Amino acid sequence: MKKGWLMKFSLLSISLVLTSAGAISGNIPAMAKTFSNESLSSVEMLTTIPALMVVIFVLLSSFIAKWIGQKQTVVLGLVIALISGIVPVFSTNFTVVLISRGTLGIGFGLFNSLAVSMISDYFTGNERAQLIGFQSAFQGLGTAIMTYVAGQLLKINWHVTFWIYAIILPILALFILFVPNPEKSSSNENNSNGKVKQSTNLQVIGYVLLLFVVLIIYMGVQVKLALLFTSNGYGTATDAANIISITSIGGMLAGFAFGTIFKIIRHYTIPVSMILMAISFFVLSISNSVILSGVGGVLTGVAFSLLVPYLFNQVSIVSPKGSATLSTSLLLVGSNLGSSFSPYGLALLGKLSGTDQVNGVFMVGGIVLSIMAIIGLVFVTARSRNHNHIVKEG
Repeated sequence: MKKGWLMKFSLLSISLVLTSAGAISGNIPAMAKTFSNESLSSVEMLTTIPALMVVIFVLLSSFIAKWIGQKQTVVLGLVIALISGIVPVFSTNFTVVLISRGTLGIGFGLFNSLAVSMISDYFTGNERAQLIGFQSAFQGLGTAIMTYVAGQLLKINWHVTFWIYAIILPILALFILFVPNPEKSSSNENNSNGKVKQSTNLQVIGYVLLLFVVLIIYMGVQVKLALLFTSNGYGTATDAANIISITSIGGMLAGFAFGTIFKIIRHYTIPVSMILMAISFFVLSISNSVILSGVGGVLTGVAFSLLVPYLFNQVSIVSPKGSATLSTSLLLVGSNLGSSFSPYGLALLGKLSGTDQVNGVFMVGGIVLSIMAIIGLVFVTARSRNHNHIVKEG
């Protein structure tokens, strides 16, 4: 199987659209005027319903892939996302637009986990870790580009913004032409021994719970930053949006550098990323300027983009045989649920801070992340010592 740069790019390109459902969030005011008979919350649902469908179909995708094949599942998901993505260009019927947005989430959900697990099927070792880092970076890059283009198209009208999903067409062509079917050696082995039932284990569940908790805290930057700026009087909502964009860029760069960084810190990636994120939250909690908050934001993006590729790389290693896609799906469910429950988790952090100021959320978040970093450091150090002890005895 040839694994040249074109094959790698074609495989990574499907990640460009994975997190683009929110790229049209700037449309909400204009769409609210068009759908004036609908409540604002109903119109806002157009940006959130894809995520709900992603959670459902991420879980189903591993079983569909077992049935029709991994490559075919990705192609099916891309076709569904392409068609449903551009439906709002031609429709002014709210129900039709709502259904199309939900169907977009179905398409994304079908290949969300495969975008990661197929890298593990084709590559191993440091190359796999590097490409999983690239996959995370491609997501951020795609979202940034599509959000910007949608913002420019919005100057015409909101219908036109949905043409951003036409980018799926060349991605689909690249994937069909240059990404081969996974090698069949493992499937032949499975057929000789009977069907392998997909399962999970405690390590995978532990990583899922870790990402769930981290997402709840991490979303504080997305949800609370504008309030932090305005309530403390040193910035505007626009400043906060700019910092969030810079955070995404920092995360994207960290994603591209993940392979190199991973070679250095290896299994210390979790405590290192937790420490960086804790520092960033402490910086945000005491910040009194946009520049200092920008530093905190960039640190958050870097820390998050080190953690996520590491977790996806690890579940591909520790998951039971033949269950990498299911394990990746569970990790994605943990991520999406963490994002969904973040308002409640952040409210709890605010209560624990004992203050009504939003700074308290970031301070307590930093403390929780510090505790997680210490636990992770102790765990990794103990495991390294045990491993060295076993090696010496051997």
